[in-house]
Amino acid sequence: MDETAILAALGADPTTLDPAPEHLHTADARRRFGRPCSSCGTPGVSTRIIRLPHGHCWLDSCRDHMLKSFRLREGTGPRTVDVFADLREAAAEAGVALTVITDEAAG
Repeated sequence: MDETAILAALGADPTTLDPAPEHLHTADARRRFGRPCSSCGTPGVSTRIIRLPHGHCWLDSCRDHMLKSFRLREGTGPRTVDVFADLREAAAEAGVALTVITDEAAG
């Protein structure tokens, strides 16, 4: 699913998104935390840069819309189970204890 279709599924209007730089800088992202969710207006807990036909934009998300966007994008990137496997492997190599907690019932 492309970014425009994901925005439509989230109910976010691409014409209202703030312009963003091409690459994410942590300081810029931190300044955006708490901004209204691009979909529902509740305080955001995450932000990311998306590429749209008119340029790069910020997508600010509340918890629920962030999780929904992950589920919508699952077919476009690495599978969640593969990401967790990579995290476990990296933690083992670093000698760090890692516990992954998921909510299978939430989908």
